[in-house]
Amino acid sequence: MAGACEHGIPVHPGVKMSGTATRRVTPIELLDMRSQRWRKRIEVVSLAAEVLDVIPVARREQALTALGILYQKSRDRPDLLRRWPAVHVIATAGVAADNYEHGTYWPRLLEMLGVEGHPGFQHEWGQAFLDNLHRLHLPTFDSGSEDAGSKFVGRILMHAGVPTFCLRDYYRLIRSGRTRFPGLEPAEFVSWAASRASRNQLHNVDKPVARFLQYGGDFAVDVTDRIYDLLDALAAGGDGTDVPLPERFRLVAQEMRDDGEIVHARSRTSRAGQGEIDQRPRLALDPFGQGLLLRLPAVGEAPDGSAVWIVNLDETTRHIPTSLFLPEFGEPAPPTDVPIPAPVRTASVAMAGREDLTTTLPVVDDADPLLAFAEDGLLVQPGLPLPGRPTWLLFAGVPDDVRIVGNAPVLSESPLPPGWAGWCLVLVDLDSVSSVAVGDAGRSRSVRSKAAARVVADDPVHGVRSATRLPVFAARPTVHLPEQLGDADWTVTLLDAVGEVLSQWHSADGGSPDSVWQDLPRPTVGTFTVRVRGPWGRGTTRTLTVVEGLDVSFSPTWRCFKAKGLEHATARVLAARGVLVAPEVIEYSAQVRENRVRVSAHGEHRTLVVTPPHMTVAYQTKQMTTNPSIQPVQLLSEDVTAQRGTLILDIGADAEPRLHVILGSRQIQVVEPAGGRAGVYHFDLAKIVDTLAVHPQVRLALDADAALVVASVRPRRLHRGVAIAGAELVFTDCVDVDGLTALVYPTRAPWRDPAVLPIADGRVILPDWLTNAGPLRVLVRLDDPWAPLPIPEWPDMAESVLVEASGYVAEDDDQEATALSAFLAGAGTMPMITDFTRLWTVRALLRDLPTGQRADPIKAALDSRIRTSVRDSLLAVAPSKAPIEAIPELLISTGLVWANLSTAHDDTTTRWSVRGALSTALLSAADGEWSAEEVEAAVETCGDVVAELLAGNDRHAAAGRLDQAATLFDQNPAMREDFVRQAALVPTGLLSADSRVIAAMEYVKQRKNSRIAPLARRPMLDDVSLMLRILGDPVADEAFAEHGPGTSASGWQTVPALSRAFAFLARHAARGHRAVAEWLPQHRRTWAHLAAVAPQMVTIDLIVAELLVASTFNEKQESHA
Repeated sequence: MAGACEHGIPVHPGVKMSGTATRRVTPIELLDMRSQRWRKRIEVVSLAAEVLDVIPVARREQALTALGILYQKSRDRPDLLRRWPAVHVIATAGVAADNYEHGTYWPRLLEMLGVEGHPGFQHEWGQAFLDNLHRLHLPTFDSGSEDAGSKFVGRILMHAGVPTFCLRDYYRLIRSGRTRFPGLEPAEFVSWAASRASRNQLHNVDKPVARFLQYGGDFAVDVTDRIYDLLDALAAGGDGTDVPLPERFRLVAQEMRDDGEIVHARSRTSRAGQGEIDQRPRLALDPFGQGLLLRLPAVGEAPDGSAVWIVNLDETTRHIPTSLFLPEFGEPAPPTDVPIPAPVRTASVAMAGREDLTTTLPVVDDADPLLAFAEDGLLVQPGLPLPGRPTWLLFAGVPDDVRIVGNAPVLSESPLPPGWAGWCLVLVDLDSVSSVAVGDAGRSRSVRSKAAARVVADDPVHGVRSATRLPVFAARPTVHLPEQLGDADWTVTLLDAVGEVLSQWHSADGGSPDSVWQDLPRPTVGTFTVRVRGPWGRGTTRTLTVVEGLDVSFSPTWRCFKAKGLEHATARVLAARGVLVAPEVIEYSAQVRENRVRVSAHGEHRTLVVTPPHMTVAYQTKQMTTNPSIQPVQLLSEDVTAQRGTLILDIGADAEPRLHVILGSRQIQVVEPAGGRAGVYHFDLAKIVDTLAVHPQVRLALDADAALVVASVRPRRLHRGVAIAGAELVFTDCVDVDGLTALVYPTRAPWRDPAVLPIADGRVILPDWLTNAGPLRVLVRLDDPWAPLPIPEWPDMAESVLVEASGYVAEDDDQEATALSAFLAGAGTMPMITDFTRLWTVRALLRDLPTGQRADPIKAALDSRIRTSVRDSLLAVAPSKAPIEAIPELLISTGLVWANLSTAHDDTTTRWSVRGALSTALLSAADGEWSAEEVEAAVETCGDVVAELLAGNDRHAAAGRLDQAATLFDQNPAMREDFVRQAALVPTGLLSADSRVIAAMEYVKQRKNSRIAPLARRPMLDDVSLMLRILGDPVADEAFAEHGPGTSASGWQTVPALSRAFAFLARHAARGHRAVAEWLPQHRRTWAHLAAVAPQMVTIDLIVAELLVASTFNEKQESHA
């Protein structure tokens, strides 16, 4: 260190040494002085960026100068750089925050140090930075194989909290996300952005922003939350000075506002004006009952207090009505929970009538198939740290597959619905855990280990929820700040239900953080948000409904099943003096599960839903789960035999229930529960299938005397016949049972939803629109009003009855629909069409419609109309009622898969879904090219392989090839089904290897279908081979050979190769190859039959072929450029 004292550095003005004069100090003296003060500041923050505002730039640069002087002369540089850890970390991060631009960090640091770079400099300086972070107990962002983008610069930039130069990208990305996904919360935004960053799909965003969002976890969520407030404040005309962020964040935002980039938009404050309404669907967990749920948000704009949601779970579409709502209370319909019966990759949700506002949620990510939920059942956003407390883990595998660093006792293991076979659900205490992963290849999820603030409340009032089904508390919550951060700057803000600030507490003012409540009148009634902000990532926000002194008692304490519902009950509702409760006493009849009361105090009013604890029963299969019912469920013996579902019984207490099978008045079988937790028990009805074969009509009870029946099973045959008599349907020999319902479908308007009509005394009164509507298809079933079954888009022909009648559906307010219905009836010509969903629905269901000899002319007219407006037609495929398995056949039959679609091109990116994958691929390819936005949209459904295919590389080309194993699977169906089940355990992208193998196995299952016999013959193979030679595309030749016949000259094993060849030929024909375009229509029927038998295989082949053909055309264009 010789010579170090020869350099004198003036102490920055404002720092007094002795007396009033400043003096020159040595570098060591300066750094000693700075270190003592700076360490106190950095010990109470999370990231170095948080102290940069209170340490002026000049002082940080002065410290760098001192370090540079000492560094050049030091013989032990590693030790030198670790001598003043706070100074080194703050000064190093400061350079990144203030001076980083386009990867220029190291040159700028060397310049400020005043030293020459050498080969080992970056490692020396960077490793010292990491070691100093450890000494200061600051996060190092070390996530195993990932080092925040790079080992040293990535972590330095993380502690800079996003460089000033990159903030505009950060703000623009937030603005884009909030515009694209209304109601997007900060944690959801960070999870979404992190997922895209991990796949290099954050376009036009500087690397430090992408890294901060990908690796920042809780810190990124907190900073994003504050930026939301900053941008909202500036957009509303404020200055944002009250938002606790570094000043540089605010200045950049002000510049963007002055440039017109920040304009007034719907802020979180205006959203909060809806009280507790959640704007977005979310994933939730019912660990002891229905399993994974899709929670649909409350609806605040339904005039009759209800609404209908359209839910797509990968391939399945359901129409979900909201729960019952009493509009006189002037409050929104409650949220609706939809069970997800099996693993799916995505779920999409739209309000009926507003399908243009569809929201898509990722459910299972095949790259990281671990879902985590807090104890309250809410999803921990993927990519974010797990809470260090009991957490539900849902994953594919068995409990031993969980790899945990630390000690994590398993508190509970819960059964899952049948469709989730092969998955596991466990409750694990993560208090002493640092990371969690599943399997050897699973991504590691870190566990939150840093102390953070908490908003603590007593247990919610049992049996009471808010109007939107949130818990209600009888006392104000309290704020707990971490003791080790007692000297940090904290702010506690109390907001009301409309987002207005009621009061604030600052730690600098002293006193208790709970003083934010002191100015509110008591007793307290209302919905409040308590927001705690301090060091980044250590705060918290919690919204609660409080009714002080609320207490509810029930008699009886638990309602059991009685005849036609639950036993009678009474609830008494009390609250603190000064709270008006109306009514105070509530009576519950057999069919009433819940009631509402109104509580008021000091001008604040809340509607509460009071629900006495009660027994429920639900039925669960691989395809669906009914909602819990308060009366015995009605099952059909044929369905139980085929589905082998599970009966889920909630009896509210730990017990040893048994299911007694009752025939008449005697017991014939006893079934033990398959599992039970928290009073919820599962009974496997596969155990009664043999009994049902002999006795198809039985009752299922919890006692041998059948005093407590929970389900009834009867044969499907509920009537012998049905006929139209005037404005009624009359059923012959109809059973007399509660819940008997007729679903009536108009065959001359199959695009319409069926009329759901109760059957009373063997009769149904038809609504006016179904009288003189032509032939009707009628499906009769037993419905439980408390657990309504999904309504089929179109009934199964074997389970429904056709009732002949004349006429067509006339709609006064829709002339187009009326004209199309009349055309189907033969009473008019084909009209001009604007709603093409109707055409696709009719076209897909044409075989099931009673059109007689007119089927072919109708089909020709429909195809002609579809081809007149190709873009509108393709956009209408997904929202139509065409079964998903019929879509590839329809697109081949209409010739759209090889048509020139250049006139259908539009720069607007179409939303992808599994249903609409093929039609959307055709639209994306309409101009012969794929934009970056189109590729990005396709990845969500098809997987990351899309970009590789567009580059001409198909790494899954051999997947699905029918080799010797295929013959074994063909001879052993049980082995094949088990193989498919294992491959489908985790849903993957449509073009993944597993998806292709499953598609091939589905073909093997259908390979003896007579409709595809011509494809297995030698002439077809020769014909296709000739066309491939004419085409002259080496990529197509390679794909054909990859799935080619091998040693077999023809036969069923050659069909996948022919499917791939047809796909390549079609996509070349669409790009103008005349010979192929003339050849394909001659084989339209044969190819369409293959699509009907193996729809998934044909869909995959067409999309893969399109992407590979696009890659070759792109290469040609580039070579000619």
